[in-house]
Amino acid sequence: MARVCYLVALALASVGSLPGMAQVPTDPGAVSITLELEPVIRALFDAIETLSDYRAPDTLPPVFQLPQHVLEAKVCDEPCNVTAAYVPREGIYLAANLDPMREPLDRAALLHELVHSLQQGHPKFAQMAPCERERAKEEEAYAIQNAYLAMIESRERVVFYAGDFDCEGEASVRSP
Repeated sequence: MARVCYLVALALASVGSLPGMAQVPTDPGAVSITLELEPVIRALFDAIETLSDYRAPDTLPPVFQLPQHVLEAKVCDEPCNVTAAYVPREGIYLAANLDPMREPLDRAALLHELVHSLQQGHPKFAQMAPCERERAKEEEAYAIQNAYLAMIESRERVVFYAGDFDCEGEASVRSP
């Protein structure tokens, strides 16, 4: 449950768009690092375009860095080990111990959250029930993250735990 606690924030948030996101952090201790990371973010969007059918937006999503415990409090109902999260209409939050400029695995974590920003409101998830939609988004983000790690010839891989999603009994969403 702790691995996906930030999905609650995603599921509860209504569909947002990149241009409408806050440009100022909503949490004390959060520092905007979007400009500092702009070259990395653009390179990651290029990689995402290569590895998927998503297209990079003209406007970059805001990226904030904050202490790990503040991030955990923001997205988890209980103590957890989340180090990065995408929050609709706010942006991407990275724990202060991540260094996507220098560390490939941290850069891959940022890519994962960039994928979530592109998934927000995407029509390919529209016909899914909420839990199934979040599971599909997470599974896809992990797959793209692992493809990126392979592309940069990293031996590291991340693991998606489908068991963290208990979607049994959830009715499918149907269009009229």
